[in-house]
Amino acid sequence: MKKIWISVCAFIVGFSLFIPFAKAAQFTDVTTNNRFYDEILFLADEGIISGFPDGKFKPGQEVTRGAAAIIIGKALELDGTKRKTKFKDVSSTNTASGYIASAVDKGIISGFPDGTFRPSQFVTRGEMAILLSRAFELKDEETINFSDVHSKMAAYPYIKKMVAAGIAAGYEDNTYKPGLVLKREQFAAFMARAVNPFFIPGHETPDFSVSFLNVGQGDATLVEFPNGETMLIDAGASEEAIQRELAALEIEKIHTLVITHPGDGHTGGADYVINNLHVEKLFDSGLPGTSAPYKEYVQAAEAKKITRQAVKTGQHLSPDHQVSVDVLHADSLAANMDDGSVVIRITYGDIRYLLTSEIGAAAETQLMSKQDVQADILKTAKNGAGEATSPSFIKAVDPIMAIFSTDGRAGFPDEAVKANLKAHGAEVFSTTDGMIVTMSSRKSFYIFQDNGAEAKSAQAHPVSAASLKKYVPLSQ
Repeated sequence: MKKIWISVCAFIVGFSLFIPFAKAAQFTDVTTNNRFYDEILFLADEGIISGFPDGKFKPGQEVTRGAAAIIIGKALELDGTKRKTKFKDVSSTNTASGYIASAVDKGIISGFPDGTFRPSQFVTRGEMAILLSRAFELKDEETINFSDVHSKMAAYPYIKKMVAAGIAAGYEDNTYKPGLVLKREQFAAFMARAVNPFFIPGHETPDFSVSFLNVGQGDATLVEFPNGETMLIDAGASEEAIQRELAALEIEKIHTLVITHPGDGHTGGADYVINNLHVEKLFDSGLPGTSAPYKEYVQAAEAKKITRQAVKTGQHLSPDHQVSVDVLHADSLAANMDDGSVVIRITYGDIRYLLTSEIGAAAETQLMSKQDVQADILKTAKNGAGEATSPSFIKAVDPIMAIFSTDGRAGFPDEAVKANLKAHGAEVFSTTDGMIVTMSSRKSFYIFQDNGAEAKSAQAHPVSAASLKKYVPLSQ
């Protein structure tokens, strides 16, 4: 089966993708009957928009250029400190002056030939396309044939970008209406789609997440299920690393802990997880370990009276009937400890993840002879070392992307392994560059990488100045 994929990039700037809309209930004139209710509430919860002193949002009021600068500035976390601008009609006392100055510095907005900015002038759909395309650095363009839009318009290339991103579309009469003045509710809708692509019509909202944690030279994969349960597969190389990563994700409980290999890169933070995160179920490879981290892991389990269960090939570990977590390989009696590692495949709808722990090329061959190993996301074995992830295995897995869990020390990941994956058409990511988060619906998945900025759980994933890419596996 050959897979093709679609990648749609959107610019996200530190906002929750899945949030409870609560704060904006303060607006007395925004009810559930408003078609942009969720978008307005989302932006209010994120502090991007606010209401008026009388408690109203005034959704039908026109948006001024000054107000647009403030909203965009807050979304991009620009410096809004009031100050002098280059425009003769925007003084340092103007509420929007700081955001206007910052947006000018970023190349997002510009004034008119007479040296004015005209902050009280209303924003049109054409101007909105220019502002948001620049603010969110939209690149892709879509062919358009709106009857009221022509190539000589200043907004023409920006409208093409807005349509390509799915942020804006035309009307049923094949017009775009570039001169139409925007209401506050309409501007809120466009802004919400720009900062959170899950507001774009037709986008599925993911309810399942797999995060590859940045834990150094080791493995740690956090799975967050649609039913709210969590599973941690391996615990990294140290207590400090796993504590940092799980705290960044605001994880307070690990329902199930799975240790795929007794090595330090898998057990280093296991005792911390057991002692602090209320683990209920514990599975491991059954392979013996002798290192200090392994002994601390065993002692922590015994102290908490949690039974360690050795997994077997064919076992199902999922706590959620909507998701399959299948053990494709486990051998507690293996002479080669690495090749006895637990190999896990996670399936949610059409999306598959394959986690290969420490198995080498020989075990890969054995696995391929007995199992269908196809997956969309491959977590490579041995931290990307050359002793694993053979060309034949890559072909059998046929991944859209591959994850290297490593600290980037010399030889990790192996350049030949990277080259083979790329030659096959897979995108490669390494936790050396930060935590890697994937979010899935049943039909597609999104990925972003957090390079040190704050991150949160699958119920509230923020993406800090990163590209969120959408992938749709298709059969042909």
